[in-house]
Amino acid sequence: MTPVPATLPIAGPRRTRRELLRRLGAHRFRLGAALGTLLAGTAVTLATPPLLGAIVDAVAEGSGTGRVTTLGITLLVVTAIGAALALLGGRMLVALVQDVLAALREDVFTTAIRLPVDLVESSDSSDVVSRVTHDVEAISEAASDVLPDVTGAAFTIGLSLVGLAVLDPRLALAGLVCLPVHVLATRSFLARTHQVYGDIRRLESARGQSVIEAVHGAETIRAYGTQGRHLAELSDRGERAIERQRDGVRLRNRFTGWLNAAEFLGLAAVLATGYALLGAGAISLGAATAAALYFHRLFGPVGALLGSLDDIQRATVGLARLVGITDLAGPPDDRAAVPRPARDPGPPEITVRNVSFSYDGLRPALSEVTLTVPAGGSVALVGASGSGKSTLARLIAGLGEPTGGRITVGSSAEAPAVRYLVTQEVHRFGGTLADNLRLARPAASDEELREALRAVGADWAEGLESGPDTVLGPGGAPLDDGSVQHLALARVLLADPPVAVLDEATAESGAGDLLRTALARVTRGRTSVIVAHRLDQARDADRIVLLSGGRVAEEGSHDELLAQGGEYAALWRAYSRGAPA
Repeated sequence: MTPVPATLPIAGPRRTRRELLRRLGAHRFRLGAALGTLLAGTAVTLATPPLLGAIVDAVAEGSGTGRVTTLGITLLVVTAIGAALALLGGRMLVALVQDVLAALREDVFTTAIRLPVDLVESSDSSDVVSRVTHDVEAISEAASDVLPDVTGAAFTIGLSLVGLAVLDPRLALAGLVCLPVHVLATRSFLARTHQVYGDIRRLESARGQSVIEAVHGAETIRAYGTQGRHLAELSDRGERAIERQRDGVRLRNRFTGWLNAAEFLGLAAVLATGYALLGAGAISLGAATAAALYFHRLFGPVGALLGSLDDIQRATVGLARLVGITDLAGPPDDRAAVPRPARDPGPPEITVRNVSFSYDGLRPALSEVTLTVPAGGSVALVGASGSGKSTLARLIAGLGEPTGGRITVGSSAEAPAVRYLVTQEVHRFGGTLADNLRLARPAASDEELREALRAVGADWAEGLESGPDTVLGPGGAPLDDGSVQHLALARVLLADPPVAVLDEATAESGAGDLLRTALARVTRGRTSVIVAHRLDQARDADRIVLLSGGRVAEEGSHDELLAQGGEYAALWRAYSRGAPA
């Protein structure tokens, strides 16, 4: 089976181990305390088999009930202390790992939202979603449910073998008969499941992408009657993912069978050796009993240790996919948050020089575009759908790099100016009206929020019963698309960036004087690039650039372009005839 390729990188095993050790090393003292507590708990509980053996010897020798009672009480105390230490150590380890995982999750999220838009758009959107959901969940489950058991199991195995050796080295050697079977079964399982689990993650991501594309394009699918083709594609991807999951189940079942065979092989060897040593008078009945109990105690830990490799493999694959994203942010030393540049004393100039861009490397979306937006001035981009307006706006906003040419915002000697992009597809976040607005300025007062809303014509906000504390969306005040765009425009005023890029940001906000007032207020005092939804938006801009086929066809002020009598003038005449009075 050919796995579905992933566009976003996946870290290799060595890089993943280094990152894990680096993150755990930052908490080395907590890690040492947790492991020390677990080790102490395991060491205490390993006194159980010798105590049981001593009880057997006491009964066999006819010792009084006082000795048996003392040994029994000691056994209960040892068991209680060992259980308490194991519980405490496990909780300490889980708390530590969850803190490490929380930091990793934050780094992944921070990196993901800062990824270049062209990189995200070139990959399956479900790939990013899968990494920050399913992969984090797999690691979290392994950290909470598996890691303490695995650590305790490893300590139990090591100390149990020491206990067998103390009783008689020959008993320890007998127990090692199962080791070759364990090693071979484990190596085979690890070698095969790493690829299988990686395939499962990629296939599930591809299946999720089919669902996302079908939902987003539902109207188009119905219009062209291609429901059957899309369902067949989803079914095919789903079947491929399920078949690979079956491969994983078969490997797990085979692995479990080998583990059981190894355990019973080892136990038989220890019992036979103990019987022979007991017959030769080399050990007592209690020692033989303790040896059998020591080895039997290994059934659970060995099964937990090796059986958990299934969960560890899934977590390892997930960790590699998460580290692959965090590596996009650069080396750890370079990941410190870059302080946001201070508000420039004046808005910067924007220069676009011979800029070309292609989404697929074949068809150009922009070709040799050159223009200048004066400091504090405004330029409106107009043209037919597909002319390159939005592409140019997104490049100016810094969401992507030109294929050719260069875009400069301000002087190269200055700190990069903050560029703020508002598109037609704005988002309303959960929470209150104030929560949505304070994304742009967390310290803004309620009066500043109201002032920003009034400035962009959001009169509807005045009628909200709870004012800025009104909950929006389901269970709260419903907002139409126009009202959500008012929120986006108000956030521009609160953020107060030196550069504002508005990509049809008022398409749903209304028309007429209210619309023009909102635009004028948002663009005042900053360098602005406006993708015009209506030509009356372009009329108020300092300069108008008409794009056609990804190239600059006409440029000038509204009056200059009308006087030229070209394509813009024709568009204006058609718009004026169709515009409402």
